[in-house]
Amino acid sequence: MIEDHAMFREGLMMTIGHLAPSLNIFPVSSGNEALAVLESRTDINRVIMDFYLPDVGGTALLKRLRQARPGLRILVLSASEDPQDRERALSAGARLFVHKSADSRTLLSALEQIRMPDLPCARPCCAPAAGERSERPDELALLSQLTPRQMDVLRLMCDGIRNREISAQLGVTEKTVKAHISVILATLNVPNRTQATMVARRGGLLGKPQ
Repeated sequence: MIEDHAMFREGLMMTIGHLAPSLNIFPVSSGNEALAVLESRTDINRVIMDFYLPDVGGTALLKRLRQARPGLRILVLSASEDPQDRERALSAGARLFVHKSADSRTLLSALEQIRMPDLPCARPCCAPAAGERSERPDELALLSQLTPRQMDVLRLMCDGIRNREISAQLGVTEKTVKAHISVILATLNVPNRTQATMVARRGGLLGKPQ
């Protein structure tokens, strides 16, 4: 686990220890320290890391970790709400990108998802063959990357409520609501509110997934 803020690191260790007591956790506070531990511990196959660390940039560290151990499964746990950070992390080798405000249930789901090894792929980058439809990303994994406030906005969107009414219900400005919606659409990789609602329903946000 790579986290430079001591209080958050200690809290995360306690949470993971409660959720998954069988896991052995090796906490470090910097990217270079993580690389050194990875070199000395051949049994490490999963990493939880912050995206913004004091010594090595998130994208660079992801690439170096994957180069050091190609089969490594990495969960990025970050306070960033910039969808470009998420895209950069996933492109650099992260399996999941989860916001730090996520609850313990979401964290446990993320830990389960990075537990499974990558599936072998016959084609480079797992690109679909000509005429083959690529599968949609797991909606639950996409939804887990939204902050609690963004989830509140998305639930109201699913109820067909307009931006002005959303701002009134949540006690924020309409401009803030629009900013949240932009991040929601980018995170879910959809072009409009209707498609975002469909992802939310399939992901079980409004009950059992369809």
